[in-house]
Amino acid sequence: MLANVMASGWRKLLEEESEHQWLAIGLFFVFIIIGGFLIGGTNSLEGMVLGTDPSHDLVFEEGDYLIDIEYHRDASWSEAHSGILKTHQGYKMYQQMSPDDVDDILPENDPSIANVTMFTANSDGILTFSTALNTLSTYVDGMISDQILSDTHGSEFGINGLATDPSSLLNNRLLITSEDGGSGLRGLNGQGLVTMTSPLQDSVVWEEIVYLKDSTFLVAGTFTIQTSSSQSPASLSPQIVLAHVFWDGDSTAPQIVRQMMGNGSEIHSMSRTADGGAVASTDQEFYIVSKNSVQVLSYSSTSMVYEPEYDRAWLFGERGSESILRVDVETGESSVKKLGYPLPIMPTSGVISGETLYLHGFDAQGEADRLSLDLSIEGSLSSGRGFLNFAFIIVGVIMIATQGYLMVEKAMHVKRA
Repeated sequence: MLANVMASGWRKLLEEESEHQWLAIGLFFVFIIIGGFLIGGTNSLEGMVLGTDPSHDLVFEEGDYLIDIEYHRDASWSEAHSGILKTHQGYKMYQQMSPDDVDDILPENDPSIANVTMFTANSDGILTFSTALNTLSTYVDGMISDQILSDTHGSEFGINGLATDPSSLLNNRLLITSEDGGSGLRGLNGQGLVTMTSPLQDSVVWEEIVYLKDSTFLVAGTFTIQTSSSQSPASLSPQIVLAHVFWDGDSTAPQIVRQMMGNGSEIHSMSRTADGGAVASTDQEFYIVSKNSVQVLSYSSTSMVYEPEYDRAWLFGERGSESILRVDVETGESSVKKLGYPLPIMPTSGVISGETLYLHGFDAQGEADRLSLDLSIEGSLSSGRGFLNFAFIIVGVIMIATQGYLMVEKAMHVKRA
């Protein structure tokens, strides 16, 4: 008897409320479709700002051309950096640790600034550079110390790159050198220089170097291939070279243990990753490197910025690009991120400091400028997409809960009747 009453109640409910329920369900599906379009329409990176905050009074804004810049990510000020700048008056090599804390590393317009062959800094602000043969200079707390490097043969060489093994007690360093008309590698430990690898005459020119792990370094350069019997420079075709180099600080020469060829005109960006690997990029390919292997992906770019916190790389195209590529280094998977507006500069270099990505380059008039991208906005409630995602979930839950509540209440009402 009770079962018959309940069945009768549900039949009456379905008959009386069917039109209202189908209307509600229809409206809910319309809401889903509209919400999907709105979320898709906000699938672009927000927080892009062209130019700099005037209150920061950044020195590089005074120049005509930013030759090199190194940001100090662990400094108290997120904009802290060291740079080499060409101005109307000449060259400027400086360090800026706050809006009011600017020091000239070398005197302004010092002729040796134009001779800098290597310029690198750590996250705290210790700067290492070279302005003369056989000379390695270090700038710390306003003071410069010079180290003159010599071997038993009295060799003369330029220093074009440096990477440090932080796990070694003697602070082992591997140098890219130019000498005897070629490009070579020299080890530098606590006692001085060790035997170098033989310079590769008229072949590989090493350009970039990073430390991986376990006394292994990654060195990148270009190999020039003669594409015809003609001696015309136009017939020369450069090819990328990546090499794993082992050196543990002893007296033996650094050893190239693995080498591969890649495509592109040059390695425009290379960074060490958080797990002791590296990422490198050319105008044709993207490389994910571990101690023992190299993964090659056909992603072209003009500049690459590595984000250590999330172990991913941001690949930028030419000025006017409407999107950028973000690559998960662990998996190699990529996702396209639409820009809020076409890329207004031709990228030359970039870095992530704090939660901001800084991209330097040149605008359509050939003037230097900087683009900032706030990475913390993506997906947050302060962004359009984040807010729509949140609203979509809340409204959907409310509609479903309301429908369920009304159905139960109506069923109980019909049962009592």
